[in-house]
Amino acid sequence: MAGFFKKLFGGNEQAEPAPVLPAETPAVQTVAPNDLSAPLGGTVVELSGVSDQMFASGALGPGAAIEPVSGTVVAPADGIVTVAFPTGHAFGIRTTDGLEILIHVGFDTVELDGKFFNAKVEKGATVKRGDVLVEFDLEEVKTAGYPVTTPLVITNAKAAISSVRALNVGSQVAAGDAFLAVEPKG
Repeated sequence: MAGFFKKLFGGNEQAEPAPVLPAETPAVQTVAPNDLSAPLGGTVVELSGVSDQMFASGALGPGAAIEPVSGTVVAPADGIVTVAFPTGHAFGIRTTDGLEILIHVGFDTVELDGKFFNAKVEKGATVKRGDVLVEFDLEEVKTAGYPVTTPLVITNAKAAISSVRALNVGSQVAAGDAFLAVEPKG
C-alpha cells in the first residue's frame, strides 16, 4: 500500500519528520447571535470586581467590564444609539433584540468634560456590531488620574433576559470577541 501512495504522490525513501508546532493557547470563545461582543480590546473582568460600586453591585444591571488596552469603543450589537453623552464617555444602545445596554468608559470620566474623547455617533444613529462609537486617548485619561475600566451593563435585564453570563473572564479579548452570553426571555 505504501508503494501505491509513493507512486501516486511521489516522495523519497526517507520520511521527513513531522514539524513541531508550538503549544496552542486556549481560543477565545466566538460570538453567538444573541451574545454581546466586546466593546473594546482588553482583559475581561467580572462586574463585581470593578471599583465603582454602582456597577459592581449590579444596581445598573448585569454585565461585565473590560480593562482596556486600546481607546476605540465599538458597538457590541446592532441597534440604535439611545444615549450619547456629549462628553463621549458613555453610550446607551437599544439592540435589535430589545436589549438596552449602557457602555461607560472609565469611572468619573464625565469630569473630563469630553477632553481626550472623540465621539463618532450621536443619539438616534443606527449602528451595526463593530461600528466605532468613540475613540479616546487611553494614556491621557489614565495620566489625568481616572480609572479606564469600561463596564457594559444590560439596563432592562429584568424585562428582557432570563440569564446573562460573562465570557472569557480573565482573558485578553479584541473588540468584537465574545463578551456576554445572553439568553432572552421567551
